Amino acid sequence: MLAGIFQNVLAQIDWIGEEDGKIGFVDANRRWVINPIYDGGNWHSWAHVGTFVQNKSDATVGAISQTGEIIIPQGKYDIIEVVNYHYQRNVGPFYLKLREWKGRYGLANLDGSIIVPCRFDKIDIQERGVFADNNDGTKTVWSYKGRQIVSSKELSFTLEEAFIKSSNGTLFGAYTYDGEQAVPCNYEDVQWAADDIFIIKSQGLYGYYALGREVIPCIYYSAKPFVNDVAIIKKDGEVRMLKNPLKDASLIMTDESLQANKKKGGPVLSRYPPPDSDVDKDIPETTVKQDKTFAFIICNENYPKAPVPYALNDGRMFREYCLKTLGLPQENVTLYEDATFANIIQAIEKMKQTAKVYDGEASLIVYYAGHGYPDEKKNTAYLLPIDGSAQNITTSGYSLANLYKELSLMKVLSSVVFLDACFSGAKREDQMLVSARSVAIKVKEDVPQGKVLVFSAAQGDETAYQYEAKHHGLFTYCLLKTLQTTGGDVDMGSLTDRVIKQVKRQSVVINNKLQTPTVIPSQALMNNWQTMKLK
Repeated sequence: MLAGIFQNVLAQIDWIGEEDGKIGFVDANRRWVINPIYDGGNWHSWAHVGTFVQNKSDATVGAISQTGEIIIPQGKYDIIEVVNYHYQRNVGPFYLKLREWKGRYGLANLDGSIIVPCRFDKIDIQERGVFADNNDGTKTVWSYKGRQIVSSKELSFTLEEAFIKSSNGTLFGAYTYDGEQAVPCNYEDVQWAADDIFIIKSQGLYGYYALGREVIPCIYYSAKPFVNDVAIIKKDGEVRMLKNPLKDASLIMTDESLQANKKKGGPVLSRYPPPDSDVDKDIPETTVKQDKTFAFIICNENYPKAPVPYALNDGRMFREYCLKTLGLPQENVTLYEDATFANIIQAIEKMKQTAKVYDGEASLIVYYAGHGYPDEKKNTAYLLPIDGSAQNITTSGYSLANLYKELSLMKVLSSVVFLDACFSGAKREDQMLVSARSVAIKVKEDVPQGKVLVFSAAQGDETAYQYEAKHHGLFTYCLLKTLQTTGGDVDMGSLTDRVIKQVKRQSVVINNKLQTPTVIPSQALMNNWQTMKLK
């Protein structure tokens, strides 16, 4: 009988059977799929492929499919081994490792089609490709589609998740899976950062490589891959955030250039995309003018060590809503961009002067977007000025309790405070600052006195996140969205309910973490704050 003669052509092979000293293949009902015609054989049920030896004197091996088709005839290979890169018996994908008669190794698919020709002394199966080595020192990398990516006697290779790391001994470069050298072998280390961009290390410092050059020089003590097009870097022991230069190269600016422009009196620059979401368009306008309501807006983004993404967008757009939707005259709205400690004192003094001259007839709106930070010894909260230091927060920060105290002493109808910040200290900055306004220590909640209502972006040790897709802080986006949909004609009870609901939902969906805005009314407003309106 010839190999491949079927007894049961509709069945599929389930195992091997034996009769009269011969091996055949049977289905699940133990009926012959291929008659017992072989001197030896094996069935690899986890891969649905078998091997057979029709004539032991030949000492070569063939391979057979689950339907009984001869995919590799006997006569050419003395080894056919089912392999995978998981090194687990029952986890695919599976391939056939071949060795020509007492010769070299290659690799084939389960249908017998050749991936790597039998030209190599050693083959190592990895997740993204195949290492093939020869005893003369030649190393070759193949893709599973049968493409030779790179071959050399001088280079050694490591397959990473998204690229091939190559080495010329002590320095590393990178190849893509299309066979192009993405990074030359000039660096102490190479890591994947995002599509078409790599982290590089030179003289102990890190940068980024793309487009055939160092797009970010090696000046950082550590660098992370990009998440949502933002990467965490460290310089001088401090955490900073960096936009992906391949997304918008114009946004990559040095801290020095940002500060220099501010000193020259020019507009504050942002390294992040400008406001362009749904809340930044079609802003409702009112004909009613509130000439006795005053807004003081602080938006701190360009901290020298750890910028706050989109804080400038937040403050600038909140100003637009104050002018157009709430009807405040332009002279009643004061915007402080990248406010220093002196600027915050200046804002407080202007609030006090305004309250004094209006003698109880004025209302105040105070908005802050930026970093908050705790005094870890007393667990008290501080606003962090642009020139402040987290290490010396008690002397360079502005106490939240002091802000509430100053507001409580002002003779006004009401003071409404919006805080798009959280007040927790750095435990694991390199992770949390990927998408966060601040990080993680629970601080004491200061309860305001007087006629003060505080609406804060997060509670306890939660984080106030950004909304990357909208180019805003999540809290501010939901606040602006509520003002947009209501035209500003909404009481504080309804406004806070809507914002809290949307922030909680979006934070879980987008960030996989809970963010819960909190409302803290003073005792004087406890019974009527829900009916108060901004407009």
